[in-house]
Amino acid sequence: AKKTLSGYVQKESFDNATFQIQKRTFDMLGYTEDPTIASDDDGVKIVGDLSTATKFNNQDITMLTNSKKDSKILKKRRKNKGTLGIVGGKNSYKGPWAEYNSNSSSGGGSGSSGDSDEGNDSETTPITPDRATLLLPENDQYALRKQDEETTEFFGPGGELDYQGRTYMHIPPTLSKEEPGSKECFVPKKLIHTWDGHHGGTNKLQFFPRSGHLLLSCGNDSKILLYDAFRDSNNKGYPLLRGFFGHSKAVKDINFNYSGDKFLSCSYDRTIKQWDTETGKCISRIKLNSLPNVIKYNPLESLQTEFLVGLTNKKIEQYDLRSNEVIQTYDHHLGAINSITFLEDNRRFLTSSDDKSLKVWNWQINIPIKAIAHPAQHSMPCVKLHPSRKYFAAQSMDNTILTFNAYKHKNYKKNKKKLFIGHNSAGYGIDLNFSYDGKILMSGDNNGYAFFWDWKTCKLIKKLKIDDKLINCIEPNPQEVSRVAISGLSGKIYYYE
Repeated sequence: AKKTLSGYVQKESFDNATFQIQKRTFDMLGYTEDPTIASDDDGVKIVGDLSTATKFNNQDITMLTNSKKDSKILKKRRKNKGTLGIVGGKNSYKGPWAEYNSNSSSGGGSGSSGDSDEGNDSETTPITPDRATLLLPENDQYALRKQDEETTEFFGPGGELDYQGRTYMHIPPTLSKEEPGSKECFVPKKLIHTWDGHHGGTNKLQFFPRSGHLLLSCGNDSKILLYDAFRDSNNKGYPLLRGFFGHSKAVKDINFNYSGDKFLSCSYDRTIKQWDTETGKCISRIKLNSLPNVIKYNPLESLQTEFLVGLTNKKIEQYDLRSNEVIQTYDHHLGAINSITFLEDNRRFLTSSDDKSLKVWNWQINIPIKAIAHPAQHSMPCVKLHPSRKYFAAQSMDNTILTFNAYKHKNYKKNKKKLFIGHNSAGYGIDLNFSYDGKILMSGDNNGYAFFWDWKTCKLIKKLKIDDKLINCIEPNPQEVSRVAISGLSGKIYYYE
């Protein structure tokens, strides 16, 4: 035997099944066989609670559970499960993981398990709030956790107002105000700025609608950040303007409304929050029963109080922000929802799922009008509508980008002539996008590249090395025709021109 600080340690070799049986016997009854001591005349040598061993005739747990009487006795030896919802203390919830009383009376069940729990409270391992929450049922874990209060902080140069009393929401007069897509777009060539971004990776980038003078981002550090994507008043760079803090886990998706004065965020803390872009105030919050993957306002200006959220429980839920209630549920998918794309003047929408299918729905009707599925089809975690609104492109997990017709009268057929290859996207939700004139298709890559293809010929125009880690976010500026924001697992946000 080897001497250690806690006693003597000696190696013994026997099969795992025997070890587990003896371990469970000791945990539940307080005695076990000692393999290091020679057997007595009766065949075994017992260590531990000898009185209990005598009552049970030195039987191990596998022999005892064969009898209903013994099973009832063992059940009474278990400590009190506690009260659901109590995190710490004597009555904290332990559920099916409650320990056994090693010194309680086993005969006839005269001793109360609650009493014995009180007597041995100092000997048991205290259950911390974090451990207790893990023991709770799924629906109660997040109900017990106190949500962080929503806060915001302004980081921009100077004050929140300029010398004319305007906030960063004011579109700079020198910025072009033409309709996005009216000018020819080009592939970016050089890096012009790098933001520190998010620790642990970026999940979504989005420019301010139509003007593109602001850039919103969210990431795995539970933060939402707003940047100046044009220039500050002193022409000295692209500063971080505001941080939105209120989620306690990774923020999965963000989405501006039609005017950009508000935006939605959804997080793995199972909440949806609506924020005021200008003040940073949280306007409303909604609790979910599942983890969200994607969130989208209805693009119609008249329906800015309604939005869709895609969940991991295979459902798409439609909410009304005036009541914060679900007004419709779409539940025909067989896997987690990955993307939501509006089609045909926003009267219909398309969803993609882990079940490797695409489904088209009429707004507010829980019956898919089209299901796109094939035995050889892969999951498509990202789908984007072409600016012409005639096609949509889908990022496929087999390292290709597929294209489909975006109209019902064409039956949403796949366009076999338009197939984009060359990048590596298998295994990750890699984002793709179009330039606003519709001539360039762009995508991230597992190996840290950004790919740019010609939409008409499907030929690769350029491949830019952005980072050493994967790139999963790529977003073109609606006004600056060659500027693209790119980010990925490193968390840094790269601004190319």
